[in-house]
Amino acid sequence: MTQKMLEKYDKYWDNCHIMMGVAAVLDPRYKMKLVEFYFPLIYGERSQSKVDEVRQNCCDLLVDYQSRRTKLLGNSGGSGIAGTSCVSNIDASDSDILDMYDKFVASSSSQVASTSLTELDMYLEEIVLPRTQHFDILSWWKTNEVKYPNLQKMAKDILAIPVSTVASESDFSHSERIVGPHRSRLNLTTLEALMCSQRWLWGEVEGNSSNSLPTCPTILDEEEDDPEECV
Repeated sequence: MTQKMLEKYDKYWDNCHIMMGVAAVLDPRYKMKLVEFYFPLIYGERSQSKVDEVRQNCCDLLVDYQSRRTKLLGNSGGSGIAGTSCVSNIDASDSDILDMYDKFVASSSSQVASTSLTELDMYLEEIVLPRTQHFDILSWWKTNEVKYPNLQKMAKDILAIPVSTVASESDFSHSERIVGPHRSRLNLTTLEALMCSQRWLWGEVEGNSSNSLPTCPTILDEEEDDPEECV
């Protein structure tokens, strides 16, 4: 049994440890320090390669986010040229020059890579923040959006990923109990309604646990006889 548990843990850990490491790096209280501290305890001699893998993934993600932002700036710059026809000639010429500058920056791939790596290096070179219990990491990134525009967008996406897949797997386990041999032709909408109703009903029961509630059969009962009605 222990071996099966270890195999299942290794399966999930191999799929998510890199992304969890990236999420730790995006926490200003930990950054790479947490990865460099824990990976030797987990991987031993292979720890340095794993640390380098996490850092490389951070760089690759940041380059991708920087390229997306550059494309957006390029598209907005193109639309800005068409919108200057109603402005004076001086203002139009100045705007055209700036739009050409934006396109020049967008077309420079080397500039994209260097800017991305510099932004990440600047973030990692700063000292980690003190660990506090009520630290609002999303507010911190919102405050530092101007300083780290690409890292901020990356943190907003990655920190929104659920830490565990237990909730989704629990839903599938519930569906196995709802869809049984005697109830196997349920419509998808009906199945979803049953699963949601069960959670809502149990939430009300747990919220009013101090009050005495009548015992009612649930939708998971597989009895062939009709359940008795609650009074």
